[in-house]
Order: sequence, then C-alpha cells, then structure tokens
Amino acid sequence: MIRRIILVVVLIFIWLAVLGWAAGVPWNAPIVPTQRIALSGSDFRAQFGSGVPAANVFVVSALAADGTGLQTVPLARVRATDVPVLCYSLADFPDTLELSLVFRRADASDDLGTVSIPAPGSGMACVNLSTYADWRGEITELGFAEYATAQLVPPSVAANFPPFRIESVQLQSPSWSQVFARVRSDWFGYRPWALLSISALGPQIFSLQNSWMQLVVVLGLLFSLAATWVILRWPRQRIALAAVFAAIGAWVLLDLRWLDDFVAKHRVIERLYAGKPWDERRALQPDEDTLAAAREVSRLAQEQGVKRVLVLSDSTYTLLRFIYFLLPLNTAPMAQALGETPGAPPPRDALIAVFGSEWNYDKAAGTLGNGTVAYRVAPVYAKGDLRVFRARETTP
Repeated sequence: MIRRIILVVVLIFIWLAVLGWAAGVPWNAPIVPTQRIALSGSDFRAQFGSGVPAANVFVVSALAADGTGLQTVPLARVRATDVPVLCYSLADFPDTLELSLVFRRADASDDLGTVSIPAPGSGMACVNLSTYADWRGEITELGFAEYATAQLVPPSVAANFPPFRIESVQLQSPSWSQVFARVRSDWFGYRPWALLSISALGPQIFSLQNSWMQLVVVLGLLFSLAATWVILRWPRQRIALAAVFAAIGAWVLLDLRWLDDFVAKHRVIERLYAGKPWDERRALQPDEDTLAAAREVSRLAQEQGVKRVLVLSDSTYTLLRFIYFLLPLNTAPMAQALGETPGAPPPRDALIAVFGSEWNYDKAAGTLGNGTVAYRVAPVYAKGDLRVFRARETTP
C-alpha cells in the first residue's frame, strides 16, 4: 500500500514537471503569480471598428471599412519581462476571425508589435509571450486586433458576425498555477488553417509557437513506466505489457486531439460553403478584391479583343492569385514575360494590369515606370488599386 501511495506522489510530480516544462514555467517559480496586472473589458476603447463598454466588458460589434478591428488600453510602462504571461477571456469570439495581440513599447512608440494568438474559446486562455522576441522593454499600450482569417475567409463573410465581448485581460509573472491553463491554450486552443507550401505563402503575422504535445505525452509515459517499474518492482513481462497499452492509449489520445482540431477547422469551411450553389461558392474567395479586379481585366480584354495580359503587383501572392483568376487568358508576370533585358518592349497592344504596385504612370510622358525603366502605354482603366494600360512601343 505504501509503495502505491509513493507511486501516486511520484506520478503527480512527473506529470507536473513535464507539463511545466511544456508550458515554459521555471522550476523555481512560485505557486501563484507574484505580479499581476488586471484589466477589465470596459477599460478598452475601439481604435478601428465599432464597440462600446458595458458592465465591465467591451462589446465589439463591427470591423472597420478595411476589414480590421482594434481595441486597446493604455498601460503605465509595464516591464515586459516581469509579466510575460497573458491571460485573456473573450466571449463568443467568431471562428471566422483571427485574433492577434497588439502592443506598443516605450522604445518603439511609432511601431506596434503584433503576434497571432489562439482564439480563447470558453474560459480563460493563457499564453507565454516570453517566446516572442519583441516582447521586451516597457509596454505602454496593449490591445487586440481582429481580421478575416488570412487565405481562408472572405472579408465580406468575416464582417458579418454577432457581437463578441472582451471580458478580462491579465498580465502575470510566471507561476505553477498557470500550467494547466497554458497547456490547454497551447494544445487545444483553436488555430485556423495556414497555407504553407512551396507554392503558397503563409501568414505574415508572427504566431506564438506551441509546444509539441507528442513529445510531452511520450516523455510523461516513459517516466511514469520507469517509476512504476522501480517502485512496484513489476516483472519485465508485466511492464512490457503496460508499455504496449500505454503506447496504444497515447496513440488514441493524440489521434483524438488531431481529429478534434480537424473538426473545428472543418466546421468553419462548412459554414462558409455548405449548402451554397457552385457559382456562389466559386465567388467566395479570401481575396475578393483580387478576384473582382481580375474579372474587370477579363472584361476589358474581351471588349478590346486582347488575348495577352501582363500583371504587375508588389505582392508575390497577389500576383500569382491574379494570374490564376485571369485564366484561360494568356497571362504572365510582366518581369517574366519581358525577360531579364532592361527596357525590353512588352508585346504590342498587350494589356498591362497594375494591381497593388508602386509603378507610376506619368501622364505627361505617357509612360508607366518604376524609376529604372519606362514603357509607353495608353491608360484604359483606373479604379482603386487597379490600373490597366495598353502597351505601345518602349522608351529607353
């Protein structure tokens, strides 16, 4: 009986140790935080979008015209290293939006630090900001930013959400009482799909890296089996059988966690596309502006009988998506189509679509250039970020 009691105590110590290591809690941290900065939801104010404080919460009801929301609260020069743990509670946060922490440092007052954090779900979520290199110095402002999930949710869909509430926010010093909340946020917090491959660009906003659940579970089981073998003095055959069952249990646990995450991600996709006709689903693109601009260029090409379109954009992702939307037209990036020879003329009478680019049109000279090379063009269309020209002969 005494051996079993000792084993239970040792197992509790083992799992606290591995979970604390996963959560990044120092071994000498106190049980409860020694420093705590508590903020009520009503302390926040909307910088972008619409929202109002009400009964100790801040109710966010709409995003700004550019599809972003931002709510901030000023701080009295908080040392980042003293309170690296962020705990936050946001009720009814929509899964079509991505959540980021935004903060301002005293030594970089003109720049905002931004880091993507998991959606809080129900209850209080806690994350370790010490893994983020920009969380340093003195913090003078703190807030949350929301926007349509990049490369997944159309901005027009993300803009239609029921109001959510910022309930409470805390900055805390590390402590052992945070272990379970931090591990829960790390392993079970909702994170949207991210397109990461050789042909698609991932999100540009830094995300906090979560600990590797597989490694923690494996280490915990190995140490637990070793402790059981030593304390209870099980024979090798019995400990081997226990190891087999532990491996099966770990496999099932990790697989269920993966399935739960997959279901949560797929639920958003179903909400966006399920039950809609094909034409409507095809128009639901995460880059609606790019699709609308490409359709406008396709219309102009058809009207003018042009089959060759060259595209200019400062964003590689936007450039490739624009070309994809223009299919089946004969389309290519302008730099690729003209080769590596500076000043090489574009195909005569081809359309040049400039979308989100710094290239400028000189009306007096009738040229489109970037300061290094200029091409003689005739303006065809201009609205918002889209400008369309018809190529003529080049000018050195």
